[in-house]
Amino acid sequence: MAEEDRPPIPPASGALLETVRTMRPVRTRVPRRALLLVLGVGLVWPVAAVIHRTRADLSFLPLAWVVAMALAWAAGVVAPLVAALIPRRGEVLPDGARAGRVAAVCASLLVLLGLVATVDAPGKTTLPASFASGWWHCASFGLKIAAPVLMVSALVLRRLHPVGSWRVAAALGAAGGALGGLTLHFICGYGGGLHVGLAHAGAVVLGAAIGAVVLAPFLRS
Repeated sequence: MAEEDRPPIPPASGALLETVRTMRPVRTRVPRRALLLVLGVGLVWPVAAVIHRTRADLSFLPLAWVVAMALAWAAGVVAPLVAALIPRRGEVLPDGARAGRVAAVCASLLVLLGLVATVDAPGKTTLPASFASGWWHCASFGLKIAAPVLMVSALVLRRLHPVGSWRVAAALGAAGGALGGLTLHFICGYGGGLHVGLAHAGAVVLGAAIGAVVLAPFLRS
């Protein structure tokens, strides 16, 4: 079609012009700022809990073990958070598949460490009379610590993950559960590998499951 035969372009409507006139720039998302915000809010309760009291047998436990396990728990917090909040280089959104894998590995390792690497101080560490007597108390405490992490994550990641949101949400829940386990490492006087592996680290698994079910809809809605 010749240039002169093309129909003229219709003028923009008044509504479109008004929309363009009133548009404002959108604030660029800063993933590292989101990571610091989630960590900052999530640490408030754990820090307060540790300041309030520590486990009675803490000074009787091997210092190297206390530090090593604290670092393992801390890695279980940071690794899933980074995978869930920080995109790969050149990407806009975090990789949901990677976040899911990191969460699964961290949860499995923390459960395994709790089962086989827990150290007790003879005569000082309290061993539960039965597994059921102390399991839910510590697991539920870990989930309470995870709740602020999930809530803040719902705000900073809202509507960003239409695909794979459940994996990202599971990683965030696992990180929150690991933060609960890190807190319990310093305040819970109950010992035994079964208790630590399935109650303390159990909160990581439960946090991941709750995140996948409860948080995921907020990330894609």
